[in-house]
Amino acid sequence: MKVPVMKPRFRPKEYESFVLYPYHIFHIRLHYKRLGLNDKILNYYGYIDLRRMGMERGDGVIDIEEWEVDEKMVMKPVVTDYEELKNFAMKKAVEWAALRVISWWHPLVKVVEDKKAYKIFWAYKKDGKMFLMDSFNGREYPIDKILEIMTKK
Repeated sequence: MKVPVMKPRFRPKEYESFVLYPYHIFHIRLHYKRLGLNDKILNYYGYIDLRRMGMERGDGVIDIEEWEVDEKMVMKPVVTDYEELKNFAMKKAVEWAALRVISWWHPLVKVVEDKKAYKIFWAYKKDGKMFLMDSFNGREYPIDKILEIMTKK
């Protein structure tokens, strides 16, 4: 199957496999009116985790590549309702902007761009142990520790 994948920034030298984790990316523009001052326009880039409904803020929309992958490598999203995702992203953008702009008026909030894409987690061996690496920040997670945490729940 063909899927949109966030272009990886980090990758181990050799990997055995990978997992694609679902996200929805939003570019939101906020337009604030301000009394006695010029209007203020802010851009917000939010990455919504479609498994846990958490959101990370970015500096822009990351480059997307199209990959042909085995369906088994793709994690299914838990949150799929577009309106719920859009409203969540817009709310978070307004909360973030409220820390930066003083205005009596609620901003005009507009979705400029949005797209679904997958983040890559590389599976590889290091010193005889299996690890996952986050393709955005290069952090390594020992798989045995992840399994240990999951089995305690």
